[in-house]
Amino acid sequence: MAYNNILGNAETYVAAVDLTAKQFHFVVSANGKTVNSVATAGAVADGVLWNTPKAADAATVVRGGEVNVYVGTGGLTAGQDVTSNNQGQAVAATTGQTILGKARETVAAGGLAMITFYAPAQRTKA
Repeated sequence: MAYNNILGNAETYVAAVDLTAKQFHFVVSANGKTVNSVATAGAVADGVLWNTPKAADAATVVRGGEVNVYVGTGGLTAGQDVTSNNQGQAVAATTGQTILGKARETVAAGGLAMITFYAPAQRTKA
């Protein structure tokens, strides 16, 4: 059974573009008011999109804790450091990329994985 531990970790932004296809993907805010899907592999993320907003609609973003996110190419193994690919999906972090969290379960590409998201404690993988 899937669950999410997001109590107190969700914030509302405005979707900069149509994000209806980006639920459970990493997002980033350029100005603290609007969000868009992460478009650069290994980049910093502000959270995981919780809903499916159209452009200019309210976007609920989980900014910490345990949350589901879609998995990109290569899948994830429980315990791996997680970063984002250029589609906003979770992938295993490699040297020089920003670690966004830790995989809590093993999931194949295309699946939905539970991760622990490190909003304020992101760091570069050595």
